[in-house]
Amino acid sequence: MKFYLQLLLCSGLLLSSFQAPSAQNLSDDARISLNREISPKVSAPSLRPESERSQSTSKYVTVDGTRLHFLIRGAGRPVVLIHGNPGSGQDWTRLFSPLAAGHKAIAFDRPGHGLSQRPKQGDTTVEVQARLLHDALKQLHVERPIIVGHSWGGALALVYAINYPEEVAGVVLVAPAVYGSQDATSLLTQLPAVPVIGDAVNSVFTPLFGASLVRSELKKAFSPDPVPKNYLRSVLFEWTRPKKVKAYSQDDASLNDSLKKFSPRYPEISVPVSIIAGDSDLCVSEKDNAERLHQALPKSHLVVLPKTGHQIPFTRSQAVVDEIERVQKLSRVKT
Repeated sequence: MKFYLQLLLCSGLLLSSFQAPSAQNLSDDARISLNREISPKVSAPSLRPESERSQSTSKYVTVDGTRLHFLIRGAGRPVVLIHGNPGSGQDWTRLFSPLAAGHKAIAFDRPGHGLSQRPKQGDTTVEVQARLLHDALKQLHVERPIIVGHSWGGALALVYAINYPEEVAGVVLVAPAVYGSQDATSLLTQLPAVPVIGDAVNSVFTPLFGASLVRSELKKAFSPDPVPKNYLRSVLFEWTRPKKVKAYSQDDASLNDSLKKFSPRYPEISVPVSIIAGDSDLCVSEKDNAERLHQALPKSHLVVLPKTGHQIPFTRSQAVVDEIERVQKLSRVKT
């Protein structure tokens, strides 16, 4: 199973010491530019003007000494959005406006990603991240949300639903990477987590190959759709810092063991589950993940989008919104 986190983490390794001036100076301006580019493309009838983006609220919650960042917009049934590896809450930008029309959209920067800190001690496995998210949502007074997870975030969404079954209204999984594989990790993706050696590899190889590898791997991730023009600039800012690359590498390295532990428990999930996958995904095998999970959860709803790759939150955002609304209706019936 070769999925998005492996592809992009390989790029992240080589990028970690590539401190291009244009990437270093992006900061919030780059994020705003990215949002302006992609938001108007959402074909939702409830789309609000970009001028209303200011209504999004940036909030921080501290759990066990770890400062976690959330982007929050709208009101109504809470929908928690969990990005992949690497990534940030900004990856859900195209969903903010349509969701905020009837939901409280909460985009979570996973530990060590975006503006969230990484715990200083201990492993930060899928299970640990689920606990941190759970405790943070309690502080934010978020009750029974719909959990939406993309790629690596799909595993986190499932573990959350398993560990907190009474505190979830439903689950939507987008191009989920939820089963272990021998291809899930490699020496290259784990090197940044190794002291001294990882730093040496970063400093030698990043300036030579980093930018070209990111362009190549993003092309695969978005294929058959084009990569948004400003997205590359935005991720270069996010993925070119050694501390972040180390977090991505640790997430990659620990995922397999977590999936082996929790995948046999997927049938325990009783809340409504929708699964969305692309038939042209070059990063996560739709058959080995989405279809396999659908078989493990017979009552789940599977949507396979034609001519669609891995970056569904960008390329087919309305399909994600539709499945969130579907799960919302089913959760009301169940309640």
